[in-house]
Formats: sequence, C-alpha cells, structure tokens
Amino acid sequence: MLNILTICVYLGVLIKESNCEALLTLSSLHLVGNINAKTLLSYCGSAEAVLSEKKSALIKIPGVNETIAKSIVHRETSTLALEELAFMEKHNIQMLPYFDACYPKRLKQITDSPLYLFVKGSLDLNSQRFVAMIGTRKNTVYGAQMTEQLVEGLKKYNVNIISGLAYGIDAIAHAKANASRSPNCAVLAHGLDTIYPKKHHSLAQEIIYTGGSMVTEHLSKTSMHPDLFPRRNRIVAGMSDACVVVESGCKGGSMITAGISQRYNRTVFAIPGKKSDSMSIGCNQLIKNGQAMLCESAEDIARVMKWDNASNHLNPQIELFKELGEDQKLIIDLLQSKILSFDKLLILSQIPMEKLTTLLLEMEMEGLIQGLQGNSYTAALG
Repeated sequence: MLNILTICVYLGVLIKESNCEALLTLSSLHLVGNINAKTLLSYCGSAEAVLSEKKSALIKIPGVNETIAKSIVHRETSTLALEELAFMEKHNIQMLPYFDACYPKRLKQITDSPLYLFVKGSLDLNSQRFVAMIGTRKNTVYGAQMTEQLVEGLKKYNVNIISGLAYGIDAIAHAKANASRSPNCAVLAHGLDTIYPKKHHSLAQEIIYTGGSMVTEHLSKTSMHPDLFPRRNRIVAGMSDACVVVESGCKGGSMITAGISQRYNRTVFAIPGKKSDSMSIGCNQLIKNGQAMLCESAEDIARVMKWDNASNHLNPQIELFKELGEDQKLIIDLLQSKILSFDKLLILSQIPMEKLTTLLLEMEMEGLIQGLQGNSYTAALG
C-alpha cells in the first residue's frame, strides 16, 4: 500500500510532466515566440491554462493578436511533446522552464532568454561564478597555453567555465577543466541526442563525469543550421558573469559573442597578442577600442570582478539590504513570509509593469527574492 509521501511524490512527478508537456506544446506553435510565451504564462499562470484559455481572453493579453490566439486555440494535435518527454526520461535529461527555481538566474535578465532549457548533468547553473571562455577554432600554441593557464588559475576562485564545445579554444577550455576536475558547462547549438562535432563525444561525456552539464534550448532531432550558433552564443554570454576572448580574428563567432556580452552588461576580457598574429587581431581590437579589459592572468579577472577581496566571502545580502531603493523595499515588505504572483505584486505595489519586471529580475539576481513556479515570488531575505 502506498504511503502519503509516495503518493505526493508520484503526483508531483505527474504534475511536472503535465506542465512540461503543455509548455512544449505551446512553444511548438511557430507564431508563439519566447517573449509572447512568457507574457502568456505571466497572465494565465501556467502553460496548461494558456492552452485551455478562450480566444476572447487571449487577445486581451499584450502582444497577442487574433492570429496568435487562433494558433493556440485551433492548434493541431501533435505527438512532439510526448516524444520529447520520453527521450528526456530515457536519457536522464532535465527540462528547466524559465520560471523554475533551478533555471539560470543570470539568463533571466535577458529579454529573449529561452523559454526552457534541457540539461544533462549535475552542475548547479546558479553557482556563484561563471566565466565564458571563447575563441577561434584555429588556435595557436600560445592560445592553447593561455586558455589552460586561465582555467587552472580560475579554479582557486571557484569559477565554473562555460563554453560552446566547438573546436579550438572551446574544446581546450573544457578539456582543461575536466583534467582539473572542475565542473564546467557546455552549451550546444542542437539537441542532446547528438554531439557536434562528433569528435568531441568523449569530451562531452567527461564533462558529465566531472560534475558538469550540457545545456541546450533545442529539442532532440533539431537539424543543424548556421543560425543556431549565434543563438547558442547568447546563452553562453547570458549565463556568464564575465567573458574572456582568448584568440580571435577581426570577425567570427567569438567577436559576436563578445558583442552580445557587452549588450548584456557582462564584463569582457581579451588576451593581447602580437600585431602580426592574425588570431590576435580581434582581441587587440577589443582592447584598443575599450570594449574589453586586458587580461594576462586569472588574477586580472579576479581583481576586476572583485573575487580576490576577502570581504567577498561575507554574506552579500547584508550590504545589499542597506542599499535598497524604495521600490525594492516595498517589494520585499510585500513578500515577507508570503508567496505572491506577478499580477498580485503588480496590483499591490502599483509599480508599472515594465519597471516591475526589471526590478524583479534584478532583485532575484542579487539574491533578495526567489522566483518560484507559476511566475510567483517570495522574499529571500529574512
């Protein structure tokens, strides 16, 4: 006979699977993008509620026109969601909707952040420090040496390395982290049913073995396409506190990622090189134009990021509480010992929707509040 705990756990799994199935169904509708989907979830409370809502109610939601509402209400039956859930269960893959507490908080700051992530591995994606290590696929010996030195040097600061599992600098950064038994994260531009490039299959397995994770926003069986790599790069940039360009020409994916990192207000570093070295042109350009900080060692990164300060180990919430603005104090007062939905906070605080959305994201990143399932929040400060 099943006891109460077993029944509760069983029901919890069923509810989560049901929510994931509904979310996958919603996201499969080509007219519903990440931003609209988040708005729909904010107003309706869950993907299941969105899918069961009437068209007359849907068109009242900002950003949702009649065409989008029709695509939701009159959607065709698809087995895609069930097939993906079966794939996830078979390969021990976790799905993290953006409202899940385990979804990367740094990524939530981005307007076009993925509606969900598929994760294989055990790395805490909300660990204190993440540094993106990026660069050319055609690295030099110098580039390889600098990458390994930085990864090894950042280990003492408890930094998690994140990269894209590509040839060159990416692979060197992952391999060195694995060799140092440092958990690291690989963001993929395809589903978790494959590894690209194929040569990095064992490298990917080692990432999982050493406590790291592989992350993607794409379903299994997603076809490879050049457009998916910039999308992958935005996740690499968004999940990081800082981005280090080790080697790069004047154009390419690394320069694009550096630009994305700047737009996301991440600190960008670049390794300087010889003027005559084609793989240092991009880095030198970033430094010369003031788009990146010059970096020659892990200590340079730690100093700029203030990770070498002993006071950094103190509870940051004490200092943050002293510096709260009036709107932030109001939100924390409203959330003390309570869980409130976004809509309820909007009504009680009287803060404009756009401003409230930004405030909640900032406060969650600072550890002042905690985001919960169903677009709800509670205070993290006692």
